[in-house]
Amino acid sequence: MIKIDENKIESAKNIYEKLPNWNLANKVLTAYFNANPKNNSEEVILIKVCLIDSLYKTNLKDQISVAKHILGIESLDKDLQEGKVSVVEKIANWNGRNLISFASKFCHFHNKKTYPIYDKYVIIALRKLINWKDTRIFSDFFKAIKNFREENKLNNVSFEDIDKYLWLFGQWEQLKKGKKDINKEIYNFYINNKQLFENL
Repeated sequence: MIKIDENKIESAKNIYEKLPNWNLANKVLTAYFNANPKNNSEEVILIKVCLIDSLYKTNLKDQISVAKHILGIESLDKDLQEGKVSVVEKIANWNGRNLISFASKFCHFHNKKTYPIYDKYVIIALRKLINWKDTRIFSDFFKAIKNFREENKLNNVSFEDIDKYLWLFGQWEQLKKGKKDINKEIYNFYINNKQLFENL
């Protein structure tokens, strides 16, 4: 296992702060979810679904049906407030598909202290850093993130900051391999600031 310390987390936060598009997306989502914490309206849920799907490219294909599915989940707001991990899987399990990436983001913006974001670059990072094998089950992912935090003595670091680190580390892994199929803002920033990624 590769050891990570708080200096590396700070390096990731420093890179993230230099990405205006990602900061704006995060700000818009955070503001809307904070202003509309409840999920008792089809209209509000649909706006949340559309915001996540468009800004994070979660590829839902049928946003209205997903919003109706979320509206029908019993005790959703209570479970989100309490940070129940099972609610991610309830949202993700839709129409024979596993919307784990979307569902984790939906929950994250309701309760950032409890829900880490499941993302393909985070998975790449976990494979490299702790040799984790992805099951596409959120409870397994949640345990992996918690273990990563505990084993690296990062208990005072928020899930949001750990997410930023893993997300950037995963993209850095792809960039080192010459992959270009990543976010354009990250790619352009990396080309001009490779030395900052060395601190990850």
